[in-house]
Amino acid sequence: MAVLESEARKGLGRERRKIVLLVALVAGIMLVAHFTPLRAWLDDAQEWKQSIQEHGWLSRMLFGAAAAAAVMFGVPRLPLCGMAGLLFGFAEGFALSLFSTTVGAYGTFVMVKKGFRKSVRAQAQGRPWLQRLLEKPSMLKVFWVRQLVLPGVVLNTLLGLAETRHRTFLAGTLLGYMPLNVAATLVGSGLGKESLAHSAVQLMAALAVINGVAWVLWRRFRKRKAS
Repeated sequence: MAVLESEARKGLGRERRKIVLLVALVAGIMLVAHFTPLRAWLDDAQEWKQSIQEHGWLSRMLFGAAAAAAVMFGVPRLPLCGMAGLLFGFAEGFALSLFSTTVGAYGTFVMVKKGFRKSVRAQAQGRPWLQRLLEKPSMLKVFWVRQLVLPGVVLNTLLGLAETRHRTFLAGTLLGYMPLNVAATLVGSGLGKESLAHSAVQLMAALAVINGVAWVLWRRFRKRKAS
C-alpha cells in the first residue's frame, strides 16, 4: 500500500505541474483577449455557450454520452472536464464530467469483466508491481490507483482483470476522479468567463484545489513513511 501511495503522490505531482502550466496559459489568453481587439472573441464565445445551453437537457445528455464513450475508448478525461466547464460553467460542468467520465471508465471495466481479459492480459503483465498491489482491491486502493500517471483505459483494464467488485470500482473511481476533475473544470470554466476578475478567481481556485490535494497526499505519505 505504501508503494501505491508513493506512486500516486508522484503521479499527482506530474498532473499538478500540467494544471499549473494550463492555468498560466489560460490566464495569458484571457489577458490578451480582454486588452486587445480579441475581446470580440469573448463575446462570440458567450453567444455560442448560450446557444448550446438553450437546448437544455438535450445538450447535457449529448455531451455526457459523448464524453462517456470517449473515456471508455481511451480518450484522456481532463480535457473533457475542461470542455464541460467551458460550456456549462463550473457546477454543472463538474457534475456532468464526473458522472460521464466515471460511466465511461465503468464501461471499460465491464467489458473486461465480461470477456476481454485474454486480449488485454499482456498489457497488465508489463506492470507486475501494479498487479500485486491490486490483489483484493479496496475502495481506498482504487482511489490511489486513480492518481497514477497511467492512461485511464489501462487502469480500468487492470481493475477489471483484478477481482474488483463493481461497487468498489465505482466508489473508488468517483472519489479518485474528484480532485483533478475539479481543477480541470475550474480551468475550463475560467476560460469561459466574460469577466476577467471571475476568470482569475476560477484559475486561483483550480491552483488551490490541486495544491491542497498534493499537500494532503504528501502529509499522508510522510506520516506513513515515519511510522
